Amino acid sequence: MRRLALIAVPLLAVLGVATGALARGRTPPPVIEVATSAPATATPAPTIQVDVVGAIAHPGVVRLPLGSRVLDALLAAGGMTGDADLFALNKAAPLRDGSRIYVPKRGETPPAGSAGSESELKIDLNEAIAAQLDGLPGLGPATAARIVRSREQRRFSSVNELQTRGLVTPKVLADIRDQLIVR
Repeated sequence: MRRLALIAVPLLAVLGVATGALARGRTPPPVIEVATSAPATATPAPTIQVDVVGAIAHPGVVRLPLGSRVLDALLAAGGMTGDADLFALNKAAPLRDGSRIYVPKRGETPPAGSAGSESELKIDLNEAIAAQLDGLPGLGPATAARIVRSREQRRFSSVNELQTRGLVTPKVLADIRDQLIVR
């Protein structure tokens, strides 16, 4: 047994040295780190503010998502009262930031400048996008784009400038003049 111990101890020592040498010659395995990204913060959706007054349950300023319609504003303000003229407003009309919606009572006329009034239904040359202008009689996409480019150079001070700037013919201007406004 002693003889076995004399052989086993040096053999184990040699194995230990050999294993250590092998371990030192090896490169350690690469460390893999998983990168965690911070939670993405959602960009807030663009909103508009609209003043809703008249025959409405809760008159005041309401905040709505961009692209909202008159009906959305009426609902956000609590709905119309019982004496409201349900047919005075185009509830499907798109809204723009800063608009005022006046809900008239039966037989009442909306004040100028409020949604539903004659002036509010007109297209503002200084704010209209090409798609709005393209919908007018006698104007196609190319002319609508030229009007927008001209406005980017210098804002319009009157509807008649469409003709004086050479953007439309006198006949086309006569056909669309009543549908346009410059604010």
